[in-house]
Amino acid sequence: MTRSVAARQLSLFGVEARPPAPHDLEGLLLGAGQVGRMGGTGRVTTVVEDAWRCAVLRAECELRGLVLTCDPAPESALEEDRFVVRTAYSAALAPLAGRWLDDDGVQRAPGDLTLDGRRLRLWVAAAGMYDGQRAYLLRLAPKPRPPEPEPEPGAEPAPEADEEPEAAAEAPVVDEPREPERTAPKPTIHTRADAKPNKRRKKPDSKVSAFDPGPDEFADFDAYDAPDPYAEVEPFTDPGADDWPDSGIADLPAVALDIVPEPPPAVQAEPDMIGEITIDRTLADNWIAVGEALVALGLPAVFIAPDEGGPAYRIVGLRRINRLAELVGEPPPDAPAETWPR
Repeated sequence: MTRSVAARQLSLFGVEARPPAPHDLEGLLLGAGQVGRMGGTGRVTTVVEDAWRCAVLRAECELRGLVLTCDPAPESALEEDRFVVRTAYSAALAPLAGRWLDDDGVQRAPGDLTLDGRRLRLWVAAAGMYDGQRAYLLRLAPKPRPPEPEPEPGAEPAPEADEEPEAAAEAPVVDEPREPERTAPKPTIHTRADAKPNKRRKKPDSKVSAFDPGPDEFADFDAYDAPDPYAEVEPFTDPGADDWPDSGIADLPAVALDIVPEPPPAVQAEPDMIGEITIDRTLADNWIAVGEALVALGLPAVFIAPDEGGPAYRIVGLRRINRLAELVGEPPPDAPAETWPR
C-alpha cells in the first residue's frame, strides 16, 4: 500500500507554515553557499551540479523578489557540468550577510541557527540527492571529482597534427656539381739585391770568452757515503733516546669521559597520515552547527567526511526521509524523481 501525498499532515516547520522571505536563502549557506556584502547590500553565491537546479533556484528567488543568474563554471568539464548561481546585490540580503559574516569578513554559522521547511527546500534544491533507497544525501560542498590519470613515464606523447610524419626511406642523394678547388698562392721570397747565389755568409766571431768554473770541490764526494736521514731508527737501540727528559704524561690520572647520547631518530609520518585533507576550523564549526540544527528539527543525520566522499550529511531510514519530504514540500516540475525526497 502506497501512501498518497494528500495523506501527509501539515508540519509546523514546513513550507506551508509561513510565506517565503529573503532570509530563506540561509538554506544555501548550509551547503556550499557563500555570502558577501557591499555597503548596505548582500549577495549569495553557490555552485550546483545540474542545470535543473538553476531553474528551481531562479524560481525560488523570484518568489522572494530577488534576481538570480546562472553561468557555467569556468573549470567545469563537458561531461560533468557545474554552474555558478549568484544573486544580485540587494538590500534585502544585507541582514543575512550581517548575520553570517563577522567583523573580519569570515563566514560563521550564527549561534541561534534554526532550520525549517523553507530553508531546507533551498538546500535540497541546490545539493540534495538520493544515496540508495533508504538514504538521502545533503551535500555541504560540490562532489569531488576524481583526479585526472597521469601519463605513464615510458609513454611517448602522440605526434601533433601539424607535424609531418617521417619518411619511410631517406631521399636519394643527388651529386651536385662541385666547384674547382682553389690552391693557396705560394709565398714570395724577397732577397737582397747584393746577395750572391750559392755563397755562404761568414758568421762574426763572438766577443764573449768561455767561462771557466774552476776546480770542482764536490768531485771527490760520494753521496752514498753520507748517512741516510730518512732511515728508520729502532726505539730500543737509539743511544740518544735516554737523553730526553720524561714528559710526565704517564703519571697523570686517567679520566673517564661522559658518553654523549645520540639524538633520537626523527619521527616520520605514518603512511596513512600522508595526504590527509586539512579542514579549516571555522568551516568545521559551521558543519557541526548545521548538524545540530538538523537534530533539533528531528532529522539526525550521519556526517560524511571529505575523504569518504563528503562533506555531506546522510539521512538514513524511510521514516526520516518521509519527515524531510514533509518539510520541503512538493517536488518542483523540473526535479528528477531520484533527486527529490518523496
